[in-house]
Amino acid sequence: MLAKHAVLEALRAQGIRHIFGNPGTTELNLLDALAEYPDITYVLGLQDNVPMGMAYGYAAITGRPAFVNLHVTPGLANAMGNLYNAYRAGVPVIVTAGQIDSRLSFHEPLLWSDLVRLASPLVKWAYEPKRGEEVPAALARAFKVATTPPPGPVFLSLPTNVLDEPCRGPMPMPAVEARVLAHPEAVARAARLLADATSPVIITGASIGKNGALDALVRVAETVGARVLVERIPSRTAFPTGHPLYFGSMGFTREQMAASLEGADLLLVAGASRIVPVVYGGEIPVPEGARLLQVDVDPWEVGKSLPVDVGIVADLPGTLADLADAVARTASADQRTRIGARLAALRERNAALRRGWGDAAPPLPTEGPVTLGTCLREIAAWVDGSTTVVEECTTAARVQDRYLPLNAAESFFGIAGGALGLGLPASLGVKLARPDRRVICLVGDGSILYAIQALWTAARHRIGVVILVLNNRSYRILREAMEHYKGGPVPDERLIGVHLDAPAVDHVAVSQGFGVPARRVVHGRELRGALEEAFAAQGPVLVDIAIA
Repeated sequence: MLAKHAVLEALRAQGIRHIFGNPGTTELNLLDALAEYPDITYVLGLQDNVPMGMAYGYAAITGRPAFVNLHVTPGLANAMGNLYNAYRAGVPVIVTAGQIDSRLSFHEPLLWSDLVRLASPLVKWAYEPKRGEEVPAALARAFKVATTPPPGPVFLSLPTNVLDEPCRGPMPMPAVEARVLAHPEAVARAARLLADATSPVIITGASIGKNGALDALVRVAETVGARVLVERIPSRTAFPTGHPLYFGSMGFTREQMAASLEGADLLLVAGASRIVPVVYGGEIPVPEGARLLQVDVDPWEVGKSLPVDVGIVADLPGTLADLADAVARTASADQRTRIGARLAALRERNAALRRGWGDAAPPLPTEGPVTLGTCLREIAAWVDGSTTVVEECTTAARVQDRYLPLNAAESFFGIAGGALGLGLPASLGVKLARPDRRVICLVGDGSILYAIQALWTAARHRIGVVILVLNNRSYRILREAMEHYKGGPVPDERLIGVHLDAPAVDHVAVSQGFGVPARRVVHGRELRGALEEAFAAQGPVLVDIAIA
């Protein structure tokens, strides 16, 4: 067997049925072999960051590795944005790139570079097999490393001559079970602190949804009577947004974070890694005297930014379930009474908060564009338990949880690393992995242009994603950031590089040019009909919605 066949046999053995790629001359031998494997579909992206994003979406929702094949140095470089997103989100993607014949590497020919060195900062492991007989073992290790907690992307450079060399065939893939529970003494210490707290707050993050710990965290919150805040723009469902203990984001600036944490005497950080503002404003505003607990599957995160009273590195669903059981079992009668009263008060407070969220979204206007909140409220009518929302709209990301019912682990995926160009291709990967789910791509008019070529892939493979472009004709997040920086309103003439309206991008024409049907919503009265039409479509469809 040749090494190129061993690669495909390994994919088949792992149940991988898609290769996401953009090919070049260094990938031809693998594609030649792929013709003999009709059960593996090659999903073509027109720019390398598109297949990387599709693989991200596929791996993120399944929790299993996805396979990407890129074109040597330029292809890997083009894919770096979404490779970075995968690295920050801990998504298990097997990233490969064809490499120039290794017998030419001394001469540094066109397209060649040290691919392992290029990829290494953004992957868990990177390697270039030197002989065909190394390829099966390298693949086995790649799958093992990518899936061992904390999961993440890995990289293999595949020289053309190496793939055409013989090998013994694919190696059995190692089965590694890494679900480790916390030590009972650590759980007991954390439970005592939780039971003693008078104003506990839980800060939750993407790892909760990724690791199947939503139900366990809900039990903890209900057992101790805690407010739940989510980390800054989580990339997964971190807590059911419809739950009466869900109080939204912890904030995006130091001032917002301080306000949301005010009065807390205990913080439980569970599966959250984004608790530090992007813009420096001083130290993290932990209330004075508050105790800090942290639980995560990733040892790097525990105690990374804050000193903890109890830090636990362990399986999240099992450990959180043990923690809820320990509090329920050991809390005194007086503590249980206080917890019950606190729960009742928090539910009343939450109801008032939600009324305020609702009031912030005005009725659907007849004339003119809709506000962001009103648009999200209308979209919410199409979001149910079998819907997945993939979001890449930085202004919407901060308020979407107020309107959209995102209550399950597969309800929501966002952008973990902040590198734009993920939302549209990731939504295609999600839909390929979960064809029976309704998949909505919420994307900004600026964000979609980072990976607009993905529209062609959606049309080619008839991937039925509903793409909703929230179009404010600008990088509005930059206006808001500049106003925060300057401490007040900023005139348009000082907003350099922010506006996208001279000329305006015709997203409808661009979408139709790539083969995806599209329509434009200019007035509020048009929105409901446009959404109804889009969700009735059998293939991909784009709706360009003007946002006030």
